[in-house]
Amino acid sequence: MISVSILLVIGLVSIISPTLTQGQEAKFPSKAIDVVVPYAPGGIIDVGTRIFGEFLSRELKVPIVIKNVSGGGGMTGATAYLSSKPDGYTLLSSSGGAITSTVQLAKTPPFDPMKDFLPVGYIADAPIAMSVPKASPFKSFDDFLQFAKNNPGKLKGGVSSLGGETHIMFMSILKETKIDIKMIPYPGTGQLVTALLGEHVDWMTLTLPATLPYARSGDARVLLLTRPSPALPGVPSGREKGLPSVSFNIWVSFFALPQIPKVVYDRLVSAVEAVAKNPEVEKKLVDAGFQAQYKTPVELSNLIRDEWRMLSQIIKETGMKVD
Repeated sequence: MISVSILLVIGLVSIISPTLTQGQEAKFPSKAIDVVVPYAPGGIIDVGTRIFGEFLSRELKVPIVIKNVSGGGGMTGATAYLSSKPDGYTLLSSSGGAITSTVQLAKTPPFDPMKDFLPVGYIADAPIAMSVPKASPFKSFDDFLQFAKNNPGKLKGGVSSLGGETHIMFMSILKETKIDIKMIPYPGTGQLVTALLGEHVDWMTLTLPATLPYARSGDARVLLLTRPSPALPGVPSGREKGLPSVSFNIWVSFFALPQIPKVVYDRLVSAVEAVAKNPEVEKKLVDAGFQAQYKTPVELSNLIRDEWRMLSQIIKETGMKVD
């Protein structure tokens, strides 16, 4: 069933701006399209967006320019995007963390993800990994769990992107297992990985694409995933270990502003779908640690609604804070 909010927005635009729509139908796109990524360059969302953007540029026959606006666990860039002109020449590429979890931790939420962002398409997702350094005595999640239960407060765990999916995985593990572990926040992925490899923390939660190079080199050992991955066969998922809330993934999706002309929106939706189903794009995303997976705007809208509810419950139960 198509989201009522999407239908209302598209219908309103169609009624009030038929002349603009007809003019833009012949011209769009006629210049470069900016894509705001609310995370730092080199991060997982940035990597996925750049892979996809290369092919989206070919499909639309205009340059795709990635603009990173980081800060606030993604919320800074997502909020800044709302001031863009709603003409289709500026899009947002985001994970759920920026628009469905971090915002729930804000004292005054700057936006409503169900109303302020118009889904264009979901292109890929990836599991989140819990890992330890190569010198760690823990060879399995069970080893880790037994030690943590027998030695409350002794282990230190690292996270980055407070309020995001990796932080939620960390807190969900603590909630489900009832272990007592000190959490150390880091300002970014690079600092967190450095801390793990230098054994300044005993374990970390990070996206699989960001963790995979270190797992493949033997510098880190992945003990748990939010979803099984062919890249690391044999590593259990949260559900397999009896941790039902440790089962969500980080995803990459494109959004527009609700005031966008319908014809421009339709062109973007069709272009994103075409690129997402391109086997070459799928291979590049998989090689980077993603699972290439397309979801329609309606499916993405429903996912955001469901994730909002699920994450809201986890945040409430774990007492998550970002300050």
